[in-house]
Amino acid sequence: MDTEALPQSADHSSEASFRRGCLAQESGRWEHAQDLFEEAVRGAGPRMLWRVAEACLYRDEAASWMRRAVVTESEPGGVTVGPEALGILGGDGDALVQNWEIVVESDEPARAVAALTAAESRLTRVFEDGRELSPEEAEALWDEDVPPYSPNFVAVEPAVPRVWMDCKGGIYPHMARTALRVVADELRKAGVRQAHLFSRSDR
Repeated sequence: MDTEALPQSADHSSEASFRRGCLAQESGRWEHAQDLFEEAVRGAGPRMLWRVAEACLYRDEAASWMRRAVVTESEPGGVTVGPEALGILGGDGDALVQNWEIVVESDEPARAVAALTAAESRLTRVFEDGRELSPEEAEALWDEDVPPYSPNFVAVEPAVPRVWMDCKGGIYPHMARTALRVVADELRKAGVRQAHLFSRSDR
């Protein structure tokens, strides 16, 4: 789902390259599509990486676009994000799934656990299009006949520490972006100034 159109001030040629890339992909011209997506990213920056990852869902290329996108959420000297965070796994004939685990590495594990605990309820209200809704807004949306997807279950494991989201293996780049932002926000609120977010490859 293409939820973040570029602002009016953005390079219109980047938007055009993205749209042409989507069309090329739909017609099976995979290599040409990737070239066009690269053009779009060069002109528009990090926001476009997330849009391209979304556009490439269920193709092997989605994994590399996600790796490039997640690291743009890093704040040098603050909360950083590893390229494997919330990574897309599989490919080469195997089904693609997303690793819905965020591990926090920091010198303040107790505060990290407090931050993840605060993030837990927020993460249940992050939807596939990247929106984080209030409890009231989320309840109204869940009452719809076909609501957009949100995690089925979220749990914190203090011993790691980590937060895990049950998304049934689904791949949702925009949800992943917001999930990383929620965790980083709660870490800062808890007084954690430096931390590294990642996902373990054996999960």
